[in-house]
Amino acid sequence: MRRTPAIRVAARRDCDAIFALVAAAFGRSDEAELVNRLRADNDSVLELVAGGAPPSGHILFSRLPVEPATLKLAGLAPVSVAPQRQGMGIGGALIREGLVRCKAMGFDAVAVLGDPAYYKRFGFTRRAASALVSVYSGHAYQAIELRDGALRGGRWRVTYPKAFG
Repeated sequence: MRRTPAIRVAARRDCDAIFALVAAAFGRSDEAELVNRLRADNDSVLELVAGGAPPSGHILFSRLPVEPATLKLAGLAPVSVAPQRQGMGIGGALIREGLVRCKAMGFDAVAVLGDPAYYKRFGFTRRAASALVSVYSGHAYQAIELRDGALRGGRWRVTYPKAFG
């Protein structure tokens, strides 16, 4: 069994390597450009990398304003792993560490748009996301509470940063 690389907060010096990593992981530059735009607009609240230089994995969480403003919500997107390192648990380690850090930062919940079968292993559910009204609401929109009961009984309108288009 291979060890998961160390996870750390991304530094400015990592930006070029992160761009290359994200573009390689997705086979196109759209998601890498999204990361750059989120950073440039100050909408990134947490960015982590796995491994040294260059990193083998990356994850970004952005701020997601909600109305009414009674909920502190983050969005997970994207998570990327170098193609030659996929399937080794790096993405999962980044997600788990990111959720722990988001909770420590005072976030009540995190939303994600992605494969329900993949994200449910981390506790994301469509049921939790049903409390959120978003342009992405639907089958692949999921959420996880970081504070027990944070999404219970509410109905929040979520605004995604302009970088998401």
